[in-house]
Amino acid sequence: MTSNPPDIAHVLRPLRAATHTLHETLDSRLPIARDDASLAEYADHLRALRPWLQAVRDALVASGVPGLERSARRTDRRLAALALDLDDLGAPTACSERDNTSDGLGPRLAEEAAREPAFAWGLAYVLEGSQLGGMAMHKRLAPRLAPHPMRYFQPVDAACGLAAQWKDFVAQLGAALADPAAVDAARRGAVAGFRSLMPRFGLQGL
Repeated sequence: MTSNPPDIAHVLRPLRAATHTLHETLDSRLPIARDDASLAEYADHLRALRPWLQAVRDALVASGVPGLERSARRTDRRLAALALDLDDLGAPTACSERDNTSDGLGPRLAEEAAREPAFAWGLAYVLEGSQLGGMAMHKRLAPRLAPHPMRYFQPVDAACGLAAQWKDFVAQLGAALADPAAVDAARRGAVAGFRSLMPRFGLQGL
């Protein structure tokens, strides 16, 4: 007997509900989201994002879950694309950015992810979802900011296709959140993902 794949809306509903206000606040206040965003603001965006990406990537690895380790490998490729973009822009790395754990973010997330893998699935939801937002951002900004390739906002695995990648991730997420305790931990992970990201852009989590 074969089981039907989980309904995407059903899987995502609790995470979307938990993070809706945080997500809306972040998206509406990012300088890179403005219609007149410049390459300098793109560089600022990448510099602010890099420590968070590294911390979340390390937390996914700490979870020990194979599906999350695949997300971590994709994040390695995103970090490489980010570094190339900053190099193209001649954007130096600030001292405070080099130390990804200077504020304790990396160890805190990794400890929680190792203790509760479902928490790490919530972090991964924020991380994987950000690539969908990045694709929309690239479509909007790339024509005006050309010829810079804006690699970070492009899918890291174009051969697979971002839609298929997201569908596969949601299927794994649905399998991982099989009970209320796991759903609750994933909600906390998703909220932690947004709340740890927002201060890097001068925003406070709600």
